[in-house]
Amino acid sequence: MMESKELNKLNKKLHKIGNELMDKAKSIEPEVAQWLVIGANKIRNTIILSMRNTPKTGTHYKRGKNTHIASSPGNAPAIDSGDLIKSIIFDAREWEVEVGSIIETPAYPTFLELGTKKMKARPWLGPAVTKEEDEIVNNVGKGVFELIGHSFK
Repeated sequence: MMESKELNKLNKKLHKIGNELMDKAKSIEPEVAQWLVIGANKIRNTIILSMRNTPKTGTHYKRGKNTHIASSPGNAPAIDSGDLIKSIIFDAREWEVEVGSIIETPAYPTFLELGTKKMKARPWLGPAVTKEEDEIVNNVGKGVFELIGHSFK
């Protein structure tokens, strides 16, 4: 097989692009981590806003001198003591992100999210993830493609 000058020139260009891509690959993880942190924070903020803005059309509970009005089934839980809303955290590392509650009281956040035999669900996590997931995926993809795309200019 005979090689031409043009083929050698093309191989050199492709080799250069390959090297640039390998260098760019090293910076992809921090880029993804940055977008995941931004996305996780958006989910957290969406959860908090959903609890603050939920319609309080559920049951009225008397607690001493105060009355709490719950949210209706299907809506995010209405804020009562504020413990749940204060417990919403996120953790992002490498290629994954976790959003949830650090409350350990017998699965209270899970009971609200999924419901129980005596109480219908007041989902707070799932709807927030659903609302933000497309934007998070798009931002991660755009960030990575922008980073890689600079190699071909």
